[in-house]
Amino acid sequence: MKVQVVSGGTTTTLATYSNVNANSTYTQKSFSLSAYKGKSVSVKFLMSEDSSLQTSFVVDDTSVTNG
Repeated sequence: MKVQVVSGGTTTTLATYSNVNANSTYTQKSFSLSAYKGKSVSVKFLMSEDSSLQTSFVVDDTSVTNG
């Protein structure tokens, strides 16, 4: 899974995750968006899998705060 920010014509990948050696618990993650303060952005969660094995990621309780 990739976490990306799109601002204007620029896409920045904030993190890339794999389910190889994954555990079955939730892990809280956070990212600073301070570089985009005052700009319009889109936050994307991109997942992919191939035909050989299902890949599952769960995204829950997302938020953007000013602080």
